[in-house]
Amino acid sequence: MGKWMVDQAHSIVGFEVTHMMISKVRGQFDSYTVDIEAEDLTDLTNAKIVFKLEGNSINTRNQERDKHIKSCDFFDIENYPTIDFKSTNITKNGGRYKVTGDMTIKGITKPVTFDVEYGGKAINQWGVEVFGYESEATINREDFGLLWNVALETGGVLVGKEVKIKVELELNQINSDLSNAHSIEKQSIEENNSFDHEAISSDIHEMIAENITDLVLIMNRSGVIQYATPSFKTMLGYDLSLLQNSNFFEKVHQDDQDVFRREIITYSSRTIKRELQSEFRLLHDEGYDISVEANITTINHHSFSKNENDLILVVMRDISDRKEGEKAIYQLAFHDPLTNLPNRRSFMNQLRSEVMDRKFSGSKLSVLFIDLDNFKPINDQWGHDTGDLVLKEAANKIRSVIRPTDIVARLGGDEFVVLLKDVQDEEDAVTIAQRLLVQFQNPINKSGQEYSLTCSIGVAHYPSHGETPEDLIKNADTALYYVKERGKNDFMIFDQLMEHQSLERRLLENALRQGIKEQQFYLEYQPKMNMSTNELIGMEALVRWNHPNLGIIPPGKFIPLAEETGLIVPLGEWILRESCRQTYEWLNKGFSPLILSVNVSVRQLEDLHFVDKVKTILYETGLDPQRLELEITESVLANVKSTISILKEIQKLGIHISVDDFGTGYSSLSYIKELPIDTLKIDQSFVKDIHTNKESKEIAKAIINLAHSIGLNVIAEGVELKEHVDELSKDGYILGQGYYYSRPLKVGDFENYMRTIEVAL
Repeated sequence: MGKWMVDQAHSIVGFEVTHMMISKVRGQFDSYTVDIEAEDLTDLTNAKIVFKLEGNSINTRNQERDKHIKSCDFFDIENYPTIDFKSTNITKNGGRYKVTGDMTIKGITKPVTFDVEYGGKAINQWGVEVFGYESEATINREDFGLLWNVALETGGVLVGKEVKIKVELELNQINSDLSNAHSIEKQSIEENNSFDHEAISSDIHEMIAENITDLVLIMNRSGVIQYATPSFKTMLGYDLSLLQNSNFFEKVHQDDQDVFRREIITYSSRTIKRELQSEFRLLHDEGYDISVEANITTINHHSFSKNENDLILVVMRDISDRKEGEKAIYQLAFHDPLTNLPNRRSFMNQLRSEVMDRKFSGSKLSVLFIDLDNFKPINDQWGHDTGDLVLKEAANKIRSVIRPTDIVARLGGDEFVVLLKDVQDEEDAVTIAQRLLVQFQNPINKSGQEYSLTCSIGVAHYPSHGETPEDLIKNADTALYYVKERGKNDFMIFDQLMEHQSLERRLLENALRQGIKEQQFYLEYQPKMNMSTNELIGMEALVRWNHPNLGIIPPGKFIPLAEETGLIVPLGEWILRESCRQTYEWLNKGFSPLILSVNVSVRQLEDLHFVDKVKTILYETGLDPQRLELEITESVLANVKSTISILKEIQKLGIHISVDDFGTGYSSLSYIKELPIDTLKIDQSFVKDIHTNKESKEIAKAIINLAHSIGLNVIAEGVELKEHVDELSKDGYILGQGYYYSRPLKVGDFENYMRTIEVAL
């Protein structure tokens, strides 16, 4: 077995973690060691591979972020300074390998498989054979205790469960006198070899036509600009004559300059080159900066063969608007716009992180579920504006009682939840619950008017009342329910008897099972309109439950229960079959062909037979698949790997796919653009005040522009006012759905609506 060495000057070991909805956190290890023993680098099946990554060498271009990643919340380099990997099995398929081995992070060892691609063999400038490899492995953050849900500089948190380890290696013979790239003194490439523009004008214009997006330049690897497009004048204000032969690195923001310079030097000195992608900030001539994404390649063209030194083509696109749009979406996606408190999703992320931390530390925490008593009468008597003021004051009251380390969030409506991070015993939580009750005894005074408001509180302790975030929230909510039943304005601590005595829930679940069996459900249809032409283009099928004794039961009461119990699978199958049957019947009656939208839950997509059921329903009802659209929620996209194959199967049938409530969940445009999705539905929370709230207007506009840029349709939910239509239709083709056009209608009423629309057109 011969030993081979890694040329670290031309190799990279990096990692990538999903950050919020759109961006990714990327970084690399500047210091590492790799030992490889193999007879032949074109066949690694018998090789032995060992590498060690130095945790303190993490580099993500942001010192504050590096500090978080190095902390105990992530790699914990103080106690575990290295990440180690040792191969145990290697298999080959063509030019690809599966390298499985033991990876150790934070003292936890798990088997990890790298997908390795052989990049080829070359001869470097010193005559040494060089072998190139690219590899990638995916690990689960939770498996290795990699938490890090702290706020980032953009206001978001890590939401992806996976960490990708990406490796690009160049290997050569360890016994070669010229093998160590660090021992070779590099020649300076500071040359003033600017182009004769007249001689190669046609070639320059040909390259621009093939590669240009916004800003294009050619430079040598020292950064000296040889050519820049006129867009540097129009976009950045630079005098092109002064730009010629100046140094491009000096035009990069100071905080990004060193990293970008190192990327270029490393890239240009590689023997086996692939396109380099980078993001950085570029300075305007007036001093401010714009964010750009760049594709960087070496020039391989006969016109430049006389140049001894590498020339580099840098193609840049301005992404400043996208970055601003992302920040706005982040804020709304993780904060309640009324109280500016964290919302449910943000709270659950933080609670999940705290629970994971306590599995190692053994310390305790408590969850307080708070509901405002008699809030509805205030809303009904004084109006929603007053109700909003009361909710803001309620949030302030809760903030004033809890400690700085604790977290309060608004779950929705008049429900709040508090996480008490460090409690010595249950009495700590009891003390804070009592203080909250006392604080709410004082009336809220606004504009000379007093509003009396009390609260009810349910308490659950970790780990005695639940070892998962979901169990803690559920059990605190159960305790709250008992407070409400017993007269409100009090607190209760969860106990096991409450769980067994949850009579209403059990009765409702039994009734739901019976209702599905006896088909007590019916459908209503809400129109979808082209907001520019007022043309009816489709309808959404919405389920309703008419209980024989209880009457109409709101969907908000039985749909979550159906999801939780799995009853949504048979109920969803009935909804799909009945709505397809009805749509086909309307076509036979001569109505214009419309697109039917049907909601599909996570539980349905987890059903192994879901796609077959859809095929069967389409066959039995006779509906053309192109007349059907399935709506999925963003939570479905939390696990892209298990979702993408199902969605592709569905789309192959000709069925459209839309993402419901976009902007409030897990979605990332970085992977949505790769998924078989046709439409994004803007959540109604972005629409309701779009005509009066600048922030909502900008966020909606950002979503529309982002969607259109990757070829997706957009439909807005909750369109209730003409002002909503006016604002949303400014940015081109967009669809709308809401009370402005129509409430959900029963079958007969929807038929009348279709006739009315056809007459109007």
